[in-house]
Amino acid sequence: MEIKIESKIGRLRSEETDIYSFLSDCNNFKQFATTDKVQNWHSDNDSCSFLVDGIGELTFRIVEKEPNALIKFAIESAHAENIFLWIQLKSAQPSDTRIKLTTKLEANPLTKMFISKPLKEGLDKIIDVIEQRY
Repeated sequence: MEIKIESKIGRLRSEETDIYSFLSDCNNFKQFATTDKVQNWHSDNDSCSFLVDGIGELTFRIVEKEPNALIKFAIESAHAENIFLWIQLKSAQPSDTRIKLTTKLEANPLTKMFISKPLKEGLDKIIDVIEQRY
């Protein structure tokens, strides 16, 4: 069963070109991985991998880009397959950009019941962190 979860829509006080430039380089994500639960960080422009306590190793790999509008990641994990994350940007007016995160994955109905709420909360927290930066 396909599960699709969307974040709230965030509002950023910056141009979408600046936000896109930052978010489309995986080397920039290290600053957000400052908790004790994230270890073994490795990154380049198009991917990052790290170990998360209780979850295991995750790799985020950019698989599609649309300048200033979309960054699509495939997420690789030993525990799941076919996980994708989209970052969507849309300029509302100068220095006013909207952002939304969407994740899509394959899971059974029981798994969906357990992960939907925490995943939505996680996506919303990521939006909060990005809003604080911009």
